[in-house]
Amino acid sequence: MIETHVSEALTVSERIAACFGISAARALAIRPLYEAKLAVVHLEHSYDNGEHTILLPADDAFLVMLYLVDVDHRDILPDGAQTPLKTYSRGSMCLISLRNGAAISVRGRFEALAFHIPSALFIELAEEAGEPRIDDLITCRGIDDQVVRNIGAALIPMFDMPDEVRDTLLPHIGLALSAHLTHRYGRSPIQHLSGTGQLSPLQEKRIKAYIAANLSGGTPVDKIAEACGFSVDELCSGFLSTTGQSVSEWIASYRMSRAQSQLSRTGETIARIAAECGFPDENEFVATFTRAEGVPPAAWRLRNRH
Repeated sequence: MIETHVSEALTVSERIAACFGISAARALAIRPLYEAKLAVVHLEHSYDNGEHTILLPADDAFLVMLYLVDVDHRDILPDGAQTPLKTYSRGSMCLISLRNGAAISVRGRFEALAFHIPSALFIELAEEAGEPRIDDLITCRGIDDQVVRNIGAALIPMFDMPDEVRDTLLPHIGLALSAHLTHRYGRSPIQHLSGTGQLSPLQEKRIKAYIAANLSGGTPVDKIAEACGFSVDELCSGFLSTTGQSVSEWIASYRMSRAQSQLSRTGETIARIAAECGFPDENEFVATFTRAEGVPPAAWRLRNRH
């Protein structure tokens, strides 16, 4: 196997490219808020002579890989063991922490957008938005994230745009990406309820933001608790005491509200709205909506279309 070792003297974008054995790659540097910079690197290479080992050094940052073609690779674990070779489909993404470094082995054609996001950016984002900070992101491999996919599609033409046009747009895109990753994948430090047994306003905001960002995934209570820094018992008791609703009641109400907004404001199919709002399938959505509103979603849409 071929291995690549990287000089610390290189820029972040150059280091990422060098890790993949690429001498020159198109890159964007984005400063969404203050000092922290987000790097986006367009990686393209063919590893035709067997597998290529890629070693990513330890860094106080996270790496998002958005695959632009089907890619074959395996993870190399800290003890040197290797996972089975897996095909990551075009449009899917992986999200990992670089705190302890990472290693993979790739073969064949490789093309992806690599987003290098320093932890400092999430600190700046929390301070700017007045939200609880996060101290980690949930590791994901090979998942379909439409928001990240759309942001990637918007960024690709910007590699060739004039600087004055690109530099106006990039901070907004970088901010949207950072906020999305925070709300969907962020993990808060360990949280505790106040002396009254209630959530603080920031804790309540973080929990509801996480639910909203992950609605299509079903949002089980244990996953909400883990991401937001609570035990399941504290989350449930604190949420009920603060809002007057159980977590499941609030989610059910929010699902219906989101579905109504989608029905009235978009042309999405009933099946797509059902999936985006976290219903198991279209039939379950239609039955639940009809019980709540007295008419099926299609009929409700005709009466309430904006």
